[in-house]
Amino acid sequence: MEFALTVNGLALRVRSPDPALVMPVREALNASYREHAPFLEWALEQTSEERALASMLRAQDDFASETGERRLFIVTEDGPTVVGCIGLVPRRRKRYVVGYWANSAFAGKGYLREVLQQLLKRWPEFTFYLTTSSANTRSQRLAEAAGFTLIRIHSQARQSPQHGVQDTWVYRFGGKRQAKKSPRESAGEP
Repeated sequence: MEFALTVNGLALRVRSPDPALVMPVREALNASYREHAPFLEWALEQTSEERALASMLRAQDDFASETGERRLFIVTEDGPTVVGCIGLVPRRRKRYVVGYWANSAFAGKGYLREVLQQLLKRWPEFTFYLTTSSANTRSQRLAEAAGFTLIRIHSQARQSPQHGVQDTWVYRFGGKRQAKKSPRESAGEP
C-alpha cells in the first residue's frame, strides 16, 4: 500500500502507521488545530506525545486488522514532515469510507488531492465513499477535485457549536450523481 510520488516538485511518500512518525504527526496536528477543530471532533488544541503515540499504535493494530481503519500518512521524502493523512474504513461489499486531514502548511496546494486520486485508482474493484459537512467547503472542493461526485445530501444531519445545524454531503469516488433517497428520507424524515 505504500508508494512514492512527486507532486508539484515535492517528493512524497505514502506510509503505513509507524511509531517513527509520532512526533511529525503531533507537530502537524498541533499546527493545524484551528482548521481541524470545526470539523474533526477528535482534534485537540494540544496533542501530547503520549496521545500521539497511543493513536499511532492503535493505527498500527487497526491497519493489520481485517476490519480496522487503514490510516496512510503522507510524508515528505526529506523529513519526514507530515503533509496529511488518509483513512480508509472498510465496509461490506468491497466498500470503504474515506477520511482525510491535511497539515495546514500544505493545505490547498494539491498534495492531498493527488495522493488521494493515485491511492484510490490502485483499487478499481472497490467503491469509495466520503462524507463532509455542508459548512466544510474546503473538504467539498478537495473531494470534487479528487474525482468524488456528490450523490446524496442528508438534511440537518449534524450540528456543531461553530456552524450550528448542517447537512451531511455524501460523495462516491468516480460515481454518477444519483437522486436515490436514503431509508430515512424515504420514510419522510428530514
